[in-house]
Amino acid sequence: MDYSTKAINSAKLRIEPVYVTDVFSGNQIEENLSDRFRIILFTEGNFSAEINKRVVQVISPAVLCLNETDSLKISPKVQPEIKCRIFLFNPRFLNKKLDFQNIRQRGMDAESEVIENRMILRAFVNSSTLNYVRFINPEDRQHILELMDKAQFQLEKQDSGWWPCKARSFLTEILFFLAQLFELKQDENKGVNLTAVSPYLKPVLGYIARSYDKKITLTSLCAEFGTNRTDFNRRFKEETGMTAIQYLIDLRLTIARSLLKDTNLPVERIAEQIGFADSTHLERYFKQKYQKTPGEVRER
Repeated sequence: MDYSTKAINSAKLRIEPVYVTDVFSGNQIEENLSDRFRIILFTEGNFSAEINKRVVQVISPAVLCLNETDSLKISPKVQPEIKCRIFLFNPRFLNKKLDFQNIRQRGMDAESEVIENRMILRAFVNSSTLNYVRFINPEDRQHILELMDKAQFQLEKQDSGWWPCKARSFLTEILFFLAQLFELKQDENKGVNLTAVSPYLKPVLGYIARSYDKKITLTSLCAEFGTNRTDFNRRFKEETGMTAIQYLIDLRLTIARSLLKDTNLPVERIAEQIGFADSTHLERYFKQKYQKTPGEVRER
């Protein structure tokens, strides 16, 4: 199967290297693909699989990231018990300047869009794929499924000319979320290292990663985790260097910056999608962090 999406209402032939599946069973998963990255969300089934001829145990719900050279083999005996969704994409769908070579290069000798996308694509190009099988909780599973649904709707319905940008924006959100699940550094400026945070804080960061697009206040966070404002903010700042709300805003801005560079979505749409009240709030915080307006970053 090609795993591409063809433009429906276009005078010219337009094919985007991206595809989101419906629910798959285990026997429908291809062993390897030469030109697609795969985000595989396992929703049902506990089984052993071979990844690049090495055995790994998968307990659903779990998420697996495979690159274009990785091979996944599942025993036919357990395939009928497995259910999953798959998001397949070529890196150039995320940004036309990306390819399988430059996202693997090291150092700063590359265009800014390439350097900035390396972080959220590390799960696909790390030398040990087995490091990127993650067992997730039901809330994480639902969050990823909802983003996959939104991307699939845009790719299949194409209800406006913005459909590639909208699908790309949902892919970007999934990749940022996975970057946090895989305990990478969330932001190159702040450098919150998720591998170092305490068991107390990890569920809080997970909640923010799933819910940043919704209305979150310090009061609602304290209610969610059964604590008081003073202790909560003190412990949060001790471990991250930021208050919880500063962390939330910082995450939103990081995602906004990628969406500005990798999509043509209007600033107003981006602000709404990532949880800001309006574009004015986005622009104010954006300029405080980057010393540039969203428009200036997009023009680069």
